[in-house]
Amino acid sequence: MERFALARELVLQAGAALRESRLREDEIQHKSGYQDLVTRWDKETEQFLRRGISEAFPQDIIVGEEYPAANEGAEGCTWYLDPIDGTTNFVSQHRNYAVSVGCWRGEEPLFGLVLDVERPALYWAQAGSGAFRDGTPLHTSRRREVQELLLTVPGVPRTLLNPHPRQEGLLRLAREVRGVRSLGSVALELCALAAGEADLFVTLRSCPWDHNAGRIILAEAGGSLCDLEGEFLPLDRRTPVLAANAPETLRLVRERYLGAAE
Repeated sequence: MERFALARELVLQAGAALRESRLREDEIQHKSGYQDLVTRWDKETEQFLRRGISEAFPQDIIVGEEYPAANEGAEGCTWYLDPIDGTTNFVSQHRNYAVSVGCWRGEEPLFGLVLDVERPALYWAQAGSGAFRDGTPLHTSRRREVQELLLTVPGVPRTLLNPHPRQEGLLRLAREVRGVRSLGSVALELCALAAGEADLFVTLRSCPWDHNAGRIILAEAGGSLCDLEGEFLPLDRRTPVLAANAPETLRLVRERYLGAAE
């Protein structure tokens, strides 16, 4: 079985198990703080994904949220796994969370899959072949004027409320766009841009497993993303992310609100 077909099968199986899951309070743990949750389902889902990938492609590198990277330094492809993107939503709402799997060969994107588990809807893209939700082609919105744009922010306190060097510009952006929404899942918010349901996305902190699938889907749908300095997003470390429905929207936001040179 080739990599994309395997990934699709594993993601759908993982989603089916999560939809049937039941969570007890004693199965919820804190990682770096009380807002950073992990459950036994995060761990079991990642173990399931890792096992399926490793058995089929033992030479591949696996980078996931809950366990150390496997096969670092190997020459295969690299998989980025987020078993539950939006764990707080999973715990508190049992909706608005995703299974996210992206696959890259070096810095070349191969494919990304993001399953909105409870909807359920599978967002996916293979490099050079467009983006889809289930079988429906996706394209970003054609809105370009700031007052028409919907901004989505997964972590409102960190991005808009807590002091940081970009706060003033981002607050001005938030006041001037049509609206601001927070879904609480980087992967699903990037897919919302890909589907034309939002127009801008910003976060000050995103990890490789959070965005390395959704970024492929967004790019294939016509969107664009970078870090706050306008640079290519690193694949292997935590980074701020700015994403938009088109390169010209991204450029406008950086020039007008983030102090980029015109």
